[in-house]
Amino acid sequence: MTEQEFIAVLAPLMVEITGNAVSTDDLDVTFADLEIDSLNQVEIISHVEDAFGCRLEDSTLRTVHSPRELMEHIAKAEPAT
Repeated sequence: MTEQEFIAVLAPLMVEITGNAVSTDDLDVTFADLEIDSLNQVEIISHVEDAFGCRLEDSTLRTVHSPRELMEHIAKAEPAT
Protein backbone atom coordinates (compact mmCIF):
# COMPACT_ATOMS: atom_id res chain seq x y z
CA MET A 1 0.00 0.00 0.00
CA THR A 2 1.28 3.46 -0.83
CA GLU A 3 0.98 6.54 1.34
CA GLN A 4 -1.48 7.95 -1.17
CA GLU A 5 -3.68 4.83 -1.01
CA PHE A 6 -3.67 5.00 2.78
CA ILE A 7 -4.48 8.72 2.83
CA ALA A 8 -7.28 8.15 0.31
CA VAL A 9 -8.96 5.97 2.95
CA LEU A 10 -7.92 7.93 6.04
CA ALA A 11 -8.63 11.49 4.89
CA PRO A 12 -12.42 11.19 4.44
CA LEU A 13 -12.68 9.35 7.77
CA MET A 14 -10.78 12.10 9.54
CA VAL A 15 -13.04 14.77 8.09
CA GLU A 16 -16.18 12.77 8.94
CA ILE A 17 -15.14 11.90 12.49
CA THR A 18 -13.15 14.95 13.56
CA GLY A 19 -13.90 17.63 11.00
CA ASN A 20 -10.16 17.96 10.33
CA ALA A 21 -8.45 17.23 7.03
CA VAL A 22 -5.28 15.11 6.92
CA SER A 23 -2.64 14.69 4.22
CA THR A 24 0.63 12.85 3.71
CA ASP A 25 2.30 15.74 5.55
CA ASP A 26 0.43 14.62 8.69
CA LEU A 27 1.49 10.97 8.69
CA ASP A 28 4.07 11.47 11.45
CA VAL A 29 1.94 13.75 13.61
CA THR A 30 0.52 11.97 16.66
CA PHE A 31 -3.19 11.36 16.86
CA ALA A 32 -3.21 13.53 20.00
CA ASP A 33 -1.64 16.42 18.09
CA LEU A 34 -4.25 15.90 15.37
CA GLU A 35 -6.84 16.41 18.15
CA ILE A 36 -8.08 12.82 17.97
CA ASP A 37 -9.10 11.34 21.29
CA SER A 38 -8.79 7.65 22.05
CA LEU A 39 -12.42 6.88 21.22
CA ASN A 40 -12.14 8.53 17.80
CA GLN A 41 -8.81 6.79 17.26
CA VAL A 42 -10.44 3.41 17.81
CA GLU A 43 -13.24 4.32 15.39
CA ILE A 44 -10.75 5.46 12.74
CA ILE A 45 -8.64 2.32 13.13
CA SER A 46 -11.73 0.13 12.84
CA HIS A 47 -12.79 1.81 9.61
CA VAL A 48 -9.26 1.57 8.17
CA GLU A 49 -9.11 -2.13 9.08
CA ASP A 50 -12.42 -2.68 7.27
CA ALA A 51 -11.27 -0.72 4.23
CA PHE A 52 -8.09 -2.79 3.90
CA GLY A 53 -9.70 -6.10 4.92
CA CYS A 54 -7.53 -6.82 7.95
CA ARG A 55 -7.55 -6.82 11.73
CA LEU A 56 -4.88 -5.60 14.15
CA GLU A 57 -4.21 -7.35 17.43
CA ASP A 58 -5.42 -5.48 20.52
CA SER A 59 -1.84 -5.32 21.79
CA THR A 60 -0.82 -3.63 18.53
CA LEU A 61 -3.60 -1.06 18.80
CA ARG A 62 -2.04 0.28 22.00
CA THR A 63 1.21 0.99 20.15
CA VAL A 64 -0.31 3.03 17.31
CA HIS A 65 0.25 6.73 17.96
CA SER A 66 0.33 8.26 14.47
CA PRO A 67 -1.20 7.70 11.07
CA ARG A 68 2.15 6.38 9.77
CA GLU A 69 2.32 3.77 12.54
CA LEU A 70 -1.23 2.72 11.66
CA MET A 71 -0.32 2.50 7.98
CA GLU A 72 2.74 0.36 8.74
CA HIS A 73 0.77 -2.03 10.95
CA ILE A 74 -2.05 -2.29 8.40
CA ALA A 75 0.50 -3.12 5.68
CA LYS A 76 1.82 -6.04 7.79
CA ALA A 77 -1.55 -7.24 9.13
CA GLU A 78 -3.07 -10.59 8.35
CA PRO A 79 -6.27 -10.54 6.28
CA ALA A 80 -9.47 -10.59 8.31
CA THR A 81 -11.31 -13.87 8.37
